[in-house]
This record gives sequence, C-alpha cells and structure tokens, in this order.
Amino acid sequence: MIHRFRVQNFKSIIDVDVDLSPVTVLVGRSGTGKSSFVQALRFLRDVLSSNQNLRQSWPQLRPVMASDAPTTLFVEFSVAGLEEKLHYELSISKHGPDQSPENERLTLGDKCLFHQVITRPGSSRWLVEPKLLRVPPPGAIALGRIPSISEIVIAFTALTSGIGYYVFSDKVLCEPGRENQRTWGLADDAANFLDAVKEVVTNLQDIKVRRSIVAALQRVNPSISSVELNNIQNPSSVVVGHSFGDKTLALDLSQESDGFRRFYAHLLAIYQRPPKQTLIFEHPEDGIHPGALSLLAEEFQLAPEQGHGQVILTTHSPQFLDHFDVEQIRAVELSDSETRIGFISAEQKEAIRDRLLEPGELLTVDPARMQPEVTGA
Repeated sequence: MIHRFRVQNFKSIIDVDVDLSPVTVLVGRSGTGKSSFVQALRFLRDVLSSNQNLRQSWPQLRPVMASDAPTTLFVEFSVAGLEEKLHYELSISKHGPDQSPENERLTLGDKCLFHQVITRPGSSRWLVEPKLLRVPPPGAIALGRIPSISEIVIAFTALTSGIGYYVFSDKVLCEPGRENQRTWGLADDAANFLDAVKEVVTNLQDIKVRRSIVAALQRVNPSISSVELNNIQNPSSVVVGHSFGDKTLALDLSQESDGFRRFYAHLLAIYQRPPKQTLIFEHPEDGIHPGALSLLAEEFQLAPEQGHGQVILTTHSPQFLDHFDVEQIRAVELSDSETRIGFISAEQKEAIRDRLLEPGELLTVDPARMQPEVTGA
C-alpha cells in the first residue's frame, strides 16, 4: 500500500505531503484540490506506463506559480513479501514527461537501487548505478527499463498495474469497449468489463469472490441470484439472474438501472483479479441509491482487510462520509490559491468521538479543517 505521497507543482498543488491509511477519504469544498491530489497519483502511474498521451495535457497540469520548478512526485509504499518500504521519487522538468527526468531515485529501506539526475539540458548521469554488469544509459525514466532486478520490477508493477483509478459514468457497463488498451485488471472507465468479469467467474480456485459479489448485490436487490457471462469462451454481454420463486429471469446487464450498474462497477473494481495494490475512486456516491451507500462504504472498508487493495476516495456526500472513521478522513483546503491536505483538527476529532458531531457534518455544519502545523519556538 501507499503510506505517503508528496506532490510538488501539479495543478493547484504547490507542495503537499500526505500520510495515507488503508482507507483514506478526502473531503473539502469544491475546487480545493481533492481531484488534483488523486490525479497526481494517476499521472505518476500513466507517465511510468507511457508518456505518449500526456504531452498535450502537460501545460494544464502545471501550476502558474510553479515557474521553472520541476513537478516532483514522491511515494513511500510497501509490497507484500518485501520486508522494507520502497521510496520512489520522480522530478519532471517544466518541459514535460517526454524529456529526461531532472531527478529519479528508487530505494528499498536504506539501500538505493538506482539514482539518476540531469546535469545539464540533454545530459544525465547515474549518481547510483543499478547493480548490473551492463548498465543501461541514463536519461529516460529508468523505472520500467531494468527488467532483471526483482525489487525494481516489483516497484514498477506496484506503481503501474497496481493502481486503479475509477470515475464511473451513468452509462458504465452498458457496452464493452472496442478494444482493451490495458491488459491488467479493470480499466479506468470499465470498458473492458467483460474481461474483468471473465477473470472472476473462471477463477474456480477462489469461487468465494463471485459469491461475495452476488451477496453484495443481493443486499441492494434481494431478487439477484447470479451474475454471469452469456458465453464463457467468447462473451458479448453480462447476464443478471433474478429469482422469482423457483424460476429465474435472465436480464442483460444493460437493462439494469444506472445505479445498479454503478454499484456493480465498484464491486468489479474491488474484487477484480488480480487485485490492485491501490484503488482510487472519485465521488463513488454519484448515482448510487442512498440506501446502498452504507453497503458501498462497507465494501470499501473491507477491501484492505480482505486483500483487495488500499482504498483512496473523494466524496461530497455527508451520508456516505458518516460510514468512515475520523482517522481515515483528510481535510482538503485552498489557502492563497494553494491546496493543503492533512488530518482534520483535534477539536473536530474530539467532537466526533464525543458524538457531538457526525463525520458527515464535516461537509455541512462544521466544514473539515486541517490540524494546524506545530512550529518550533
């Protein structure tokens, strides 16, 4: 999971450094920078995967106040099986991600696996070379092009295919995409949902996953008896079974309500095979029936415990926020045109613990405030 994420010079963010929990909920007024923060994590994933689609959008990702300062992303994270934490830092110049990074470093605990810097325009050098007999030249982003050192490959996997970023539209799961541009897990827009469902329903070694999904859907609609593909070998649709006595009515998933499909899309993201390291959801409450919000929050809370991944989400829903613990909430504020993010104030924490304030009231009655920084004398 990601324990800490620091972002410098990205959209409305000049410099924020945020500690993350297994479940983290970002709250604040519109325009304060919640989306900018999670989009920075998506940007890191995408720039490591391929920067080809980021060149045109790069000017919009740079804050006006950044001037010549680089955009820097630092992430501290852990992966099951590695005893020590990984730390990865990437600094991208104002010219964009298609240029050599100004600074790139990966460490495992106290051991630096590689470190490269740019010395002058068009010239880079290794400060710490990767431990290879044939060291690749510095310059391009190194993470992802050193395939023979396991720890480096694991770090690359965790920060690319290990991150899912989801904002589901009202038409989600209506029609599969023409082609699957990503070959791992559920795509950001769920366009490859047939592939994701196939991974679940054909995984007979872990049949409890499909049962868990059906059980969650039954809590929304008790008539649900199954969710299957119309054809395992060459699927073209998902079929939802509804029980009526001893009979089953089969409906195409596209015939279900928008709210049902959105709820199911979130379940697919959580239960996808293989699971993600980190799941990011923007406003998952949108379009979900109010009665199902508690069920969705419960699924998010259980995801890390059940090995389905860390959850980071943004929300504007007081009713939804009521289902999260105060320690999971981070306040997002905008001060002098700069985004600030941190734990909510001690006063608000105490009020929530004393039941004088409900978590959802941090979005209404008493807007979430950050705990003031303690400065030395």
